[in-house]
Amino acid sequence: MPVSDITQIHYRVPHAAAESVANLLHELSSGGVEQRDEETLESPEAGLVEFVTWVPESKVDEQVSAVERLLSSLKDLGIETQRFSCSRLQVDSDAWVDAYKRHFRTTRIARRFVVKPSWEDYDVQPGDLMIELDPGMAFGTGLHASTKLVMSTLERVARLCPTPQTVLDLGCGTGILAIAVARLWTASKIIAVDNDPVAVEACRYNVAHNGLQDRIEVREGSAGSVEGQFSLICANLSYDVLSGLTKTLPRHLDDFGRLILSGLLASQAQELCVAFTSGLQLEPEYSEEENDWRSLLLRVRL
Repeated sequence: MPVSDITQIHYRVPHAAAESVANLLHELSSGGVEQRDEETLESPEAGLVEFVTWVPESKVDEQVSAVERLLSSLKDLGIETQRFSCSRLQVDSDAWVDAYKRHFRTTRIARRFVVKPSWEDYDVQPGDLMIELDPGMAFGTGLHASTKLVMSTLERVARLCPTPQTVLDLGCGTGILAIAVARLWTASKIIAVDNDPVAVEACRYNVAHNGLQDRIEVREGSAGSVEGQFSLICANLSYDVLSGLTKTLPRHLDDFGRLILSGLLASQAQELCVAFTSGLQLEPEYSEEENDWRSLLLRVRL
């Protein structure tokens, strides 16, 4: 799927707000985030950190609004945000691809997954599970901590739990988690769902590029449109979205089902775990943290 209509956004924020803005942008900007400060070749004025993101034109206002809401909340907490500024520049797809190539390299995730762009060579090792992605097909490489945490948890489930017969990837984005599931379990039936038609198109492209179109069914829809029960559900979404699904998702787990939740800051994980387990249908099984992000693995209470 060709990439077109891309906007380059430059955010300049005070140091005190930089970590929070970085976490948010890494969650939102699957096209990549470049950070510039006093230690980089290109640096903003003293006291500021600059973030450069590449975003589809249709997503620009959504991302900028999210950053502005975060800064407003930080200001309420007494954190200095007054020197914030934002600028936009529409770029052609070749410019974005060049930037993307500087940051996207073949990367091993967890023990077995290898995420690789097509322009790089890689000698597959015994046990490797290969996922190939290109900047021309979709935004998203799986390199964000929240996605890595899900993939690590999937490996744990594969080592210690029965093979899931049916799997739901809710909020599938580019489809990297659905592809990871297909690589781990060759007999599982997988459904990937997203409410963004751009993401659905991207997911279908990536699934076909990896030769898995006969194994993964991609649908446009939301959690409310999902029918049936699943042995495993992966939901790598934001805290706000997951908080609204505490009653919905458990209903879609079969008698021995497991639920992987990610997209959470570590400070949010305990509250969300309590919310999902308060009805006593689910119980916590495992949790993992990376760079202040945390995932949860919950299971149906036996």
